[in-house]
Amino acid sequence: MDFMATEARLHPRQRVDAIADVIGREVILGRKLWDISLGGCRLEGPASEAIDTPVQMVLSFPALSANLPVAGVVVRAGEDHMAIRFRDLTDEQKWALRKHLREAVARTG
Repeated sequence: MDFMATEARLHPRQRVDAIADVIGREVILGRKLWDISLGGCRLEGPASEAIDTPVQMVLSFPALSANLPVAGVVVRAGEDHMAIRFRDLTDEQKWALRKHLREAVARTG
């Protein structure tokens, strides 16, 4: 079997009501998330950062009144999206992200 031919995603993407404030070379506030997983997220709208740019983010889940600061790196940048891979998450951040995603999915599902 050719594993390179199939997409193997470690963390499934979820569509939830969430926004992000992103601080890199530029500062972007209130950018809507297209999708999110335990591994990263994709933001709607034009990319404000180049690929490989490290960023700091605050993920906000308005329906849950929850915010979560995370670090990441830009892995895709286009005219209609910017994808960020989370990196160096602490155990507490991973736990909080799992909790927020589970609760946000339950609210939309």
